[in-house]
Amino acid sequence: MRKKASTTKIRFPRDEGAHPAFPAEWWYGHFSLADYEGREYGAMVAYFTIGLKILSISDLTAGRFHHFVSGSVLHYVEQKLDLRWGRDHWFRTDKHSFSYKLESYGAGLGLDIALVSEKPALLGSGGGVSEWTGGDSYYYSFTRLKAKGWIELQGQKLDVDGIGWMDHMWINSLGRGGWDWFAVQLDNNTELVFWRIVNPDESVRSYDLTIMMPDNSVHHTHKIVLERLDSWVSLESGREYGIVWRVRDKARGLDLVLRARHAQQEIRMFESLSIPTFHFWEGRTTVSGYLDGQAVSGIGYAELVRLADTSG
Repeated sequence: MRKKASTTKIRFPRDEGAHPAFPAEWWYGHFSLADYEGREYGAMVAYFTIGLKILSISDLTAGRFHHFVSGSVLHYVEQKLDLRWGRDHWFRTDKHSFSYKLESYGAGLGLDIALVSEKPALLGSGGGVSEWTGGDSYYYSFTRLKAKGWIELQGQKLDVDGIGWMDHMWINSLGRGGWDWFAVQLDNNTELVFWRIVNPDESVRSYDLTIMMPDNSVHHTHKIVLERLDSWVSLESGREYGIVWRVRDKARGLDLVLRARHAQQEIRMFESLSIPTFHFWEGRTTVSGYLDGQAVSGIGYAELVRLADTSG
């Protein structure tokens, strides 16, 4: 199935803002950056209307992962993107283009970058509504953001530039189970987002793949094969995470292998609070394989989440 991207279910800039009627909503960005000496970094930031913020920066050259989690009040508005959290600010800078500024700080970490989208928004599942753990969700991504600014890492500020990805989702309920989610940016100006939704017993409920081609046309399907080929077990939590994955779509001659840049990219939530600790994996990947019969390569990002079962 191949079609031109459209914005029939989600409208801009209105839906970049908050949707207070939905109990779960988040804005999320991940970035592949390099300084002027060629050292590579991965950065991720996420804000949730429930009052949660996550910031992580990976020094990929040194193999070190740093993250900061905070619980407080997210200040947001409706009808446009304008998020504030203490000193943090994420907002649109030009009403006529998909251009943004992101400033985020915490525990010796900092991220201050300008973002300009080189493509239109990619609507989740090809139409803006995707199946998630708690039911249908509204979902869109900006899959190729030109990024330029600086990061702060262990007290040192570094000028960086690179490429980014931005997600926004709002949903009635997170439900139970979890997901294995992947974003890919290929060197030939193609992007992919795909995932599997899993039940609490680890059986797979559904699959989803959307591809945005260089001409902005979109391919969407549920008929994919997604396999975990290798795993890593965290010494901190004892949890097992996939660090090598393979995705295939016969209709498009798609066969990609995704490998974690380094295994230790687990985020540990709520460690300082008297509530159950929540762990999940967020990190950069390298990508290689085939699409439409052509050899391709690129970079990616993975998010591996299992939600706590609170039913009992």
